Amino acid sequence: MGHLEYAGRVFGAPPPPGRPRPALLALPAPGQCLAVTGPSGAGKTLALNALARRTGTPAARPLTRQQLARPVLDLFEPGLPSPVVLRTLAKTGLADVTLWLQAARTLSMGERRRLELALALVRGPRAVILDEFDAHLDLVTAQALACTLRRLAREKNISLVVSTHREELLPYLMPAGVTEIRGPEALARPLAPGARPRDLLDEFTFERGRLADYGPFARWHYASARRPGPVTDVFVARLRQEIAGVALLGMTHLFLGPRNLALPAYASGIVARGGAARLNQDLRLLQRVVIHPRWRGLGLATRLVRHALEQLSAPYVECLAEMGEFSGFLVRAGFERRGRCKPSREAGRLMKSLERLGLCPEDLLNADALKALTLAERERLDRQLRGLCRSRIETGHGTLRGGPLRLDIERRRQAVMRLYCCPEYFLFERQP
Repeated sequence: MGHLEYAGRVFGAPPPPGRPRPALLALPAPGQCLAVTGPSGAGKTLALNALARRTGTPAARPLTRQQLARPVLDLFEPGLPSPVVLRTLAKTGLADVTLWLQAARTLSMGERRRLELALALVRGPRAVILDEFDAHLDLVTAQALACTLRRLAREKNISLVVSTHREELLPYLMPAGVTEIRGPEALARPLAPGARPRDLLDEFTFERGRLADYGPFARWHYASARRPGPVTDVFVARLRQEIAGVALLGMTHLFLGPRNLALPAYASGIVARGGAARLNQDLRLLQRVVIHPRWRGLGLATRLVRHALEQLSAPYVECLAEMGEFSGFLVRAGFERRGRCKPSREAGRLMKSLERLGLCPEDLLNADALKALTLAERERLDRQLRGLCRSRIETGHGTLRGGPLRLDIERRRQAVMRLYCCPEYFLFERQP
């Protein structure tokens, strides 16, 4: 006799009910979103699971305990092309190389939701299902993620089905339809009376800022927490008086290989023969664009950079961006890809020295590996590291052009990164 049968005989309990029947859902048209609502226990999860099985649609699943212990990039299948993985992460609002290397458990709840979404999107499915996409998120973060979902559905032309019990998020999702689950019934209904579609991007304001505004954002820049070279212009994005993003512009580099082809009038030879004054007058460099993690994935960087470009008077604005290959906000803001930088001469010299010594670039961060070198060999490597730091990490920063330069662990990490770094060259040309 089973436990259920025994309890039924002793207490006169009725037999347990059969398996509940799920409500029947259908995928929306490509590029559109279906919102599934209903109170807890109404059967939303049951209906979504049935839809996933019937249509073969992938669902964004919560991360398991084992997944949370692994680095973010390690959660993606090894056979997937790395550029596709990085672009997918950037699209979902996770364009942060420092975050990619961290264990998933260190992410905020909003970042975890974005990572779960990226894992579901990386293979380019035609449809995606998200059950309680706003679980454990505060209202503002949930609004931002809702807008990101709406944008992804439109840009990737995928059918999106999401469930939520928070009616106030529906205007930000802008669903093509709303279905309320009541057990085995799926009832189509309109948005609440008076509700109108809302785009969180329209609630931001853009204005000139101060260099001090960049301070709290510096830690989120993937290349360096230090400020860049001489800054001429600062622009900020605000939401309800809170700064949500910062863009810095300043004087550009004197010599850039891709510029020789893109802007022959400002080629290296002309600048070297006395053309620096004209270069400094006509060109600016977009040095930093940093968005608070809560607001990534909305398209805020595009709006902020576009506003900055509209306010500047310089006819040309350049940008060197390693992340530019994976995040398309520069192109959407008005820049064009015009080439790729080559490794600096300092990087080439350092790589040759490492090869002669039988070392790899990562050994520059390993004190034990360097102990085996002679004093003269270590001093030579340090001189080349300093040269690389001055030429490639913070070009134009006056304090790095002369005098001592401390090779702390952060600078060594930056130097190792720059050994492989060949950033893309982007150019904005103001129309007459």
